[in-house]
Amino acid sequence: MITDLKNIISTIKASCFALVSLFGTLATTEAFAQPTPTGTSCADAIPFCTGTTYNFPNITNGAAAPPGLGYACLSTQPNAVWYYMKIANPGTMQISLNQYNGAGGGTDVDFAFWGPFNSLAAGCSAISGGQMAIQSSYAGGGVQEIIGIGLPGGTGTGTGCATTPPPAQTGEYYILLMTNFSNQAGNIVFSQTAGTATTDCSIITCGVTLTSNSPVCDNDTLKINLANSNDTSYVYNYVWTGPAGFTSTQKNLVITGLTQGTYTYSVDAIATLANGNFDTCTEQIEVVINPTYHTELTEYICEGDSIDIYGTYRKIAGDYDSMYTTINGCDSLITTTLHVVTRPVKIEMLDSLIVCQYDSVALESNTLPYNAGYTYSWNPSTNLNTTDQPNVWFFADQSRRYTLTVTKTDVIPCSLRDTIDIIVNPGDFLEVPITQFAICSGDSVQLNASGANTYKWSPALYLNNPNIANPIAKVETTTEYTLIGTSLKNCTDTQKVLVTVHPNAVLQLPDYVNIYPGESYFMQPGTNAVYFNWFPVAGLNNHLIANPIMNPTVNTRYFVTAKTEFGCSVTDSVDVYVKETVLDMPNAFNPNYEQFKVSIRGLASIESFEIYNRWGQLVYETKALNQGWDGLFKGTAQPAGVYVYKINATTVEGKPFQKTGNVTLIR
Repeated sequence: MITDLKNIISTIKASCFALVSLFGTLATTEAFAQPTPTGTSCADAIPFCTGTTYNFPNITNGAAAPPGLGYACLSTQPNAVWYYMKIANPGTMQISLNQYNGAGGGTDVDFAFWGPFNSLAAGCSAISGGQMAIQSSYAGGGVQEIIGIGLPGGTGTGTGCATTPPPAQTGEYYILLMTNFSNQAGNIVFSQTAGTATTDCSIITCGVTLTSNSPVCDNDTLKINLANSNDTSYVYNYVWTGPAGFTSTQKNLVITGLTQGTYTYSVDAIATLANGNFDTCTEQIEVVINPTYHTELTEYICEGDSIDIYGTYRKIAGDYDSMYTTINGCDSLITTTLHVVTRPVKIEMLDSLIVCQYDSVALESNTLPYNAGYTYSWNPSTNLNTTDQPNVWFFADQSRRYTLTVTKTDVIPCSLRDTIDIIVNPGDFLEVPITQFAICSGDSVQLNASGANTYKWSPALYLNNPNIANPIAKVETTTEYTLIGTSLKNCTDTQKVLVTVHPNAVLQLPDYVNIYPGESYFMQPGTNAVYFNWFPVAGLNNHLIANPIMNPTVNTRYFVTAKTEFGCSVTDSVDVYVKETVLDMPNAFNPNYEQFKVSIRGLASIESFEIYNRWGQLVYETKALNQGWDGLFKGTAQPAGVYVYKINATTVEGKPFQKTGNVTLIR
């Protein structure tokens, strides 16, 4: 019987063993009968492989698909059943869909087809949200329908009806809704008939479930139970195989005499279909057989310690037998041989030590009895130069307890510990609020410190007292002072203070300047300053610059304060005298090169400008300030000689004045 079943299985596997049908049985490319589908909703859609021909009873008087979704040309959706598939190899695909009544005649079958999606859940969510089908047929359309991906499919006109969607890609999900429009009892048959794409059959699960009482101890009984969710629809036979040539045709297994190890048992569940063909499903189960032990152990403890040997604390050397149950539940015997090892007796070192912060301190120890094989470990290692020597250096940062562990290793390490408390007095108590000063040459500054008991500043040069907290420094050049403070605990702290001496401000101004009404004076002082403030501001174009333009209307004394970039300042003043308006006339001129005209220093208007020859004859007159005599009289050049000019003018204040003089005309 087993041999016959094995031959059947081999035949099935040789034809097409790769696909597991939607009901847990392996399906070949033959048209095997299937139980009535349960996929009455998208979320309950049944997985299928396109390499399988599906032949199942249709639904009559069943539920319709939800109304109002994107069914395209599928105008009605009675007796709905949902399937889905996942693409394994990319390419094109064409699926033929047929429906037959009880007499074998064709009846109308229709469909709607959606995709691609990343998952079934994503697809159902999109469909329930109204996403339009990519292909469909119309109700009452025909007894055979074609579904295509990368190939033509569907019927009808409009979006999502007769279409040629893009080829399928690996990992894509597609969802298929089929309906029985005529409501006649019969079968629906569909399978892939064209195309290069294949589907992922791993989405189809087998209906067989295996359980066992594993793990068990060796020489106990192993039980393997088989449950088949499909055995109410078909008659099944079972063929078991296992380790060391094990075979059985029982549904459930009872096995004894197994030794320690991990074993795999495999069962082929073979269904006899209504048309006489066979369908098979294979499942495996792994079981564990745990051993029982009789173990001999050797334990070592240090002198004075004890060890728990299965509930009893032992500290004396000897052999001890114990029965125990392993974590796997198997009873075992352990014989423990206990050895006791000696340890160091005493560590000699200080209990405590008081030091100053930032000091380097030696921590010394001596272990008795002497043994060159001791190993040492200081803990914590913080601020120690090493941790594996009996004597170490501690760089004091804060108070801390150190533990020294001395270990004698003889088969096992046996240790002795001692501690030393290091009390660290503060070494950063000195407070200097300002560590950098900047002064001008000749100034002084008071240095300030606190927090210490005594103070010592160096160098003592330029200090009024180097042994106080707040001496006054009157340095001539930039100087860095070092301050050493000593606390009441006799700890020292050091700080540095830099006093930078900057050059004094320099300002060079004239004592006074003269200007005439309407004139300005461009001040250009010699200075190393960068900030200026002139007062008063009247008559200045800008009182905050070094070189203002000065144009006062009355005699004015200007004061200026100038500062360098380092804040060194100087104050000075300059007098600006505003002179009365004067007429400045040349005593000779050459009309070939220039005119003879009035030159005014100040502000005034010309009432008359007259020139007479030596006979008293008027040869030129004007009231225009910018006009002069060109040496002509009535168009005739006048001879060289001495001429007399007379000028009447009025200042801007309304004061009249007159100027008379001689000028020599040169040819």
